[in-house]
Amino acid sequence: MSINKRPKRNLNRSLLALAIASASMAPAVYANDDDQAEAPERITVTGSRIMRASFEAPSPTVVISAEDIKITGANNVNDILTGMPQFADGFDSASGNYSFGNSGLNILDLRNMGEERTLVLINGKRPALVATDYQGMFADVGTIPASLIERVEVMTGGASAIYGSDAIAGVVNFILKKDFEGTQANAHFSGTQEGGHSTRSFNFTHGFSFNDDGNVTVAFDYLSESALTQNNREKSYNYQRSVTNPNKGEGQPAKIWKTNVSPIPWGVPQTIFSVYNGDDGGYDWYDFDEATQEVALRARYKDMYDGWLVDADKGYEGTAWGHIEDPFERINLFTSLNYQFDSFDVGFDVTLARTKSNNVIDPPFKRAWMQVKEVKELFDTPASITNNFDDEDWIGFHHTFYERGGRKHTNTRDYFSSSLTFSGVYADDWFWDVNFVTGKSMASLDRHTEMRQDRFTSKMQVAGECVEAGNCPTFSPFERSSEAFMDYVIDSFTSTTDTVNHSFTANLSGDLYELPAGTLQMSTGVEARYESIYFDPHELWASGNLSSTMQVLDASRNIKEAYIEVLIPVLSDLPFVDQLDVEAAYRIADYSTNDSLFESSKLAVNWMINDQVRLRSIFSQAVRAPQLYEQFRSESIGYSTITDPCDADEIDGGPSDGRRKANCALLGIEPGWTSNIKTQRGQSRSSGNPDLKQEKADTLTVGLVLTPSKLVEDLTISIDYFDIKLKDKISEFGGSDILKNCVDLSQNSIDNMFCDLAFRKDNGDVEYVKPLSLNFDSGRVRGVDLEAYYSWDALSFDFKASRMLEDSETTRNFATGLDETNNEVGQLGRPKWASSLVTKYQLDDLTLSWTFKFKMSGRFDDDADPGYRDSDTPSHSRIHNLRADYQLTDNASVYIGINNVTDNNGGDHWTTSRGAYNGWSILGRSGYIGIDYDF
Repeated sequence: MSINKRPKRNLNRSLLALAIASASMAPAVYANDDDQAEAPERITVTGSRIMRASFEAPSPTVVISAEDIKITGANNVNDILTGMPQFADGFDSASGNYSFGNSGLNILDLRNMGEERTLVLINGKRPALVATDYQGMFADVGTIPASLIERVEVMTGGASAIYGSDAIAGVVNFILKKDFEGTQANAHFSGTQEGGHSTRSFNFTHGFSFNDDGNVTVAFDYLSESALTQNNREKSYNYQRSVTNPNKGEGQPAKIWKTNVSPIPWGVPQTIFSVYNGDDGGYDWYDFDEATQEVALRARYKDMYDGWLVDADKGYEGTAWGHIEDPFERINLFTSLNYQFDSFDVGFDVTLARTKSNNVIDPPFKRAWMQVKEVKELFDTPASITNNFDDEDWIGFHHTFYERGGRKHTNTRDYFSSSLTFSGVYADDWFWDVNFVTGKSMASLDRHTEMRQDRFTSKMQVAGECVEAGNCPTFSPFERSSEAFMDYVIDSFTSTTDTVNHSFTANLSGDLYELPAGTLQMSTGVEARYESIYFDPHELWASGNLSSTMQVLDASRNIKEAYIEVLIPVLSDLPFVDQLDVEAAYRIADYSTNDSLFESSKLAVNWMINDQVRLRSIFSQAVRAPQLYEQFRSESIGYSTITDPCDADEIDGGPSDGRRKANCALLGIEPGWTSNIKTQRGQSRSSGNPDLKQEKADTLTVGLVLTPSKLVEDLTISIDYFDIKLKDKISEFGGSDILKNCVDLSQNSIDNMFCDLAFRKDNGDVEYVKPLSLNFDSGRVRGVDLEAYYSWDALSFDFKASRMLEDSETTRNFATGLDETNNEVGQLGRPKWASSLVTKYQLDDLTLSWTFKFKMSGRFDDDADPGYRDSDTPSHSRIHNLRADYQLTDNASVYIGINNVTDNNGGDHWTTSRGAYNGWSILGRSGYIGIDYDF
């Protein structure tokens, strides 16, 4: 059933009143002014709807031009932007491979505040959204044709008063080319020095004008990236780890960096089992030869690291399965029609995109622990087992169905979006536009080689429908599985997710009054949106017969908004005040899924001291509405690592008054008890919370812009301080948090909301927990952005940098009632300093460029004791890229580039060998070549 909750009060009129009242002043402003001079060309800038004569605005905005994009050598928009200092990793080909349904997504994350707090626009409008594997809805920048991007404007700070929900960390606005004429084609190829992850792309753009007033543009964009697999790199994540120090002594670290290690149980291409060794306190691993029926010791527990890693000569191929970067294939088709009528303009565009990607992990397997006597009862047990082990010995089987290959997940997404815009000018100084956007994304997730839990019991017995039919295939842990057996217990299925977006916006911008310091300007508008998501898991996934369970999500909502924005010139032509403007905006929004209205506002100052010095500042109150999945997701069942506070190793923790131990006793658990989830993952049953309210943020930016043309021509410097304070943050209380708060919240009491979410059996074992999202936490991100641009004849320098001062989350300690703040600036992946420098030199038909990107390193876990690990900090990321472009003819140019010239390699340290930290890729040195041709 579709969920579309309505507010208790009818507030539709209040939403429209603001826009209508302010817009009603417009017709009378210059109606009788026949002598009004022709107005200069007006433009809009990201962060404002007011049509102004200058790009200078109080919003600190970084602009990436088409030329900047070209220099990177990247064909995927996400790869271009995530290399900038303002961006965190987001979703890309390196992060998607660890979440089955997200491979192939390209989603941006400004300021490391989360993808859901970054608003993406195309030509100032919200695009249709796509869904992640957890049913979050985001703009996928991979659907944007890179060949048609004229520039990208990145604005930091809250912009909800102008654009509505989600614009907390900032706005990324993609401006596409209009009225393109001619034909352009590009072919591009790249590869890596060590092999793996090659790319091929082809772009074709054609446009023509007609009747002097119309233009048609068509663009085709194809991109293919091959996978970078674990076995493409000797230094991949499965090759090196930080492991428990087996020889820890006084003054020695608890964890050491170990290379040339290999896993024992995962992806094993033969029959293996383990036997508990009481003397060593763990399992020794054995090989079993099906031909000879003999066993051979593979690795003793005392020789292992963390119970599953051994030196490579004693383990199995650890890099046989898995991607470092997923393969990706994309086809984009974009077409636009623009026509200028006598009294208005019309623009229509359509985007079609198909993306396909996949990931793969180790093959399906079945684990079981039994005593030898039980094994003898259930299976025809070889003599090598009965002769070498006692009946009371415990055997751990880890049967891998490697013959079926790895567990592969394929994501295919079809995307459609269209936009229709009418715009015009009224009374010379009033600009209006009306826009309609509609779009849909259709994603299918194919999950291959999934184990059926209903057909294969925990004791490795064949079960299910074949038992009644009497035709069950046989199975033995001492034999390789038959095709009939694997056909019965291993299955594949497809689940789908559809999202739909419709929007209508109407904006009016113009001049109100001529004041002594300039013209009072305003903009106002209304917006109505509809968004829905329908997640349809295959009936097998919903049945509970797999290792996880997912249910249908069918939810939708309507959003109605209105805003007003004014620009007030306060002072001008005074000493130290060439121009002083104040901007203010207010927006009100009604979400059908929430009872309260959402309000946001901004107040900005733009102070031009003279033509060389400008001060700018914005204070805004921004909001983020909870996503549909956060409110209405149906219960899903999964398994994760959960710490039980009542376990013998945890029961003495918690508040110093000993309440944890007393409250565990109220649950029937005494000290010394071993939790059932101590050595295995616990069950979580997650669902949405319809009572979630909006997140709020107070954002402040204060900046200085210098253009000292009298001292140095063609030099621009900007320095901006930003401070984003997030309140009522939506955070999930996971399984460990639920169990801990249950017994730590109050003395001698387990009567609280957290215990209501924790379900135990009579013997104390954890049956399952129910994680819950609440508006309890807060966060803060603040820092300084620096930008400098200088050109001298044929030489230019473009420098951008960010210095992070704080990236913190504040959580409530329910046991003490105090807030606890954890500032993670400087931790690996949250660098204090990040910067990029682009240098270009042009000599006739030759253009040379050098790009240097820097990210400061940090500790893997800055909360850990400094002596806990022997090495937890990789080297700083320093990436040098070189490129040369040569204009062969008036129509053709070629280019060649080398990225990561010095081979700055994430594989040089265990923390970054996974490849998921932007700036520390283990891709290594790569090169590319391409040709551009204009017909």
